[in-house]
Amino acid sequence: MDDHSTLSPECEISKLKTGYTLRFFREDHNIGQGRIRNRGIKLAQGKYVFFIGDDMIPSENFIEEHMNIHKENAGVAVLGRVLWAPELRNEFMNYIERIQFHYHTIKDKNNVKLHFYTSNISLEKHWFSNEEYSEKFRNYGLEDLEIGYRLENKGLRVIYNQDALVYHYHTYSFDQFCIRMKNVGKSAVIFVRLHPELKRRYILPFNGFFKMGCFVFSNKLFKKINNKLYWSSNFIYSYLCGVEEEMRAKR
Repeated sequence: MDDHSTLSPECEISKLKTGYTLRFFREDHNIGQGRIRNRGIKLAQGKYVFFIGDDMIPSENFIEEHMNIHKENAGVAVLGRVLWAPELRNEFMNYIERIQFHYHTIKDKNNVKLHFYTSNISLEKHWFSNEEYSEKFRNYGLEDLEIGYRLENKGLRVIYNQDALVYHYHTYSFDQFCIRMKNVGKSAVIFVRLHPELKRRYILPFNGFFKMGCFVFSNKLFKKINNKLYWSSNFIYSYLCGVEEEMRAKR
């Protein structure tokens, strides 16, 4: 599925020689991450749907690792693991890896909650018979967790298999990740509007107090003292700015 990318891969994909049917669909204008995924689900013809990003390179046994779990557990979703590509790693990229994907917070790998990452997940297509990605999310961030939350409430069990691995080829600068965190903050407000019971999870109490504290530690002076404190303060500050901006907006 190509959501009208700037550099379409259609020409290169057409040259591939595969032992299976590979179909390519390109939109004539950008329709957004929710709608393009919904379109792809409807076009899918198999029993299972695998979600993976365009900047993800699967490990050699990626499909096998997913299917081993599906064969032993009917009607589940299999959550794989996403790691930065080894050549992209440095102190900053290693630090933000745990912020972008919270695998370390999984309490039960056989019943995972709120970790529905469409960078690497698979499930039977029938789960989407009456559910689809919300089109209310305008920025990347949390739209996959939101549909996952709805599916989990309908009985979907998510199993985590860290051996179903993909490598993420996406570099971030410090400024780019701050923008990403601001967008996630905006998406958090949309998430909470759809599911008010999750407000305390995504909207911090005493929002202004936390924002002021993060603003103090986000000063470049602290970068010389502690890189991680400086980074995390800026990320939380950006997130809270996104929350405030979305809460003020009249939608």
